[in-house]
Amino acid sequence: MHLNPDTLPFFDELLVNNNREWFNANKERWLAIRADFEVFTQALIDEMVKLDPSLVNLTAKKCMYRIYRDVRFSQDKRPYKTHIACFLPTGGKKNMGVPGYYLQLGQEDYGLHGNCSLGGGIFMPSPEALFAIRQEIFYNIDEFKAIMSEKNYKQFFGSKFFTVKKLTRVPKGFPADWPDADLLKYKDYCTSYAMPSKYIASDELLDRVVEVFRASVPLNLFIQRAMYGMI
Repeated sequence: MHLNPDTLPFFDELLVNNNREWFNANKERWLAIRADFEVFTQALIDEMVKLDPSLVNLTAKKCMYRIYRDVRFSQDKRPYKTHIACFLPTGGKKNMGVPGYYLQLGQEDYGLHGNCSLGGGIFMPSPEALFAIRQEIFYNIDEFKAIMSEKNYKQFFGSKFFTVKKLTRVPKGFPADWPDADLLKYKDYCTSYAMPSKYIASDELLDRVVEVFRASVPLNLFIQRAMYGMI
């Protein structure tokens, strides 16, 4: 299964023509891209629920994002996002602060690199959830390090998490001299992989995305256990 080959060209053009006149003139292109992505997202859900049962009952429409930017409180008044994305969330609600699996195709954004970025974990957890995750890491450090040391995990994600901010000091409530204290300093625990854009119009895309997401499943289950006691 592959996506519309016009996906990246459309966003390349939108990047330099981010206005309503151009978008309306090219809306049929966008609708075709979105329709293909919806089919792909549903196929992705169907595969991922086999690996992470918390994704049960998701539908593609619940997981996809709108192309329209919320510019109410932003100095950047460009009306459209220059990518298409979906998020497969634990519990079925597409909110920040819950663990899940994210796929973004198009222009680089949000600090992600490349035209095809994907990964798992949790972005912007609540203070309560973040503390629970840190506690789970502290009390189960060997398990956590084993997750990060797994071959496929290291291949795709390396040894660091994607985060908007990392603390300079060990968070309150944990010993500063703990040998693995650096792992408690993250404010987000996201895995992130920049996939070569050649896969976007390739029949290998679904298998490749599932392969990357699969490498993040143990981390997501670890986070779910910390937050919900699900595992």
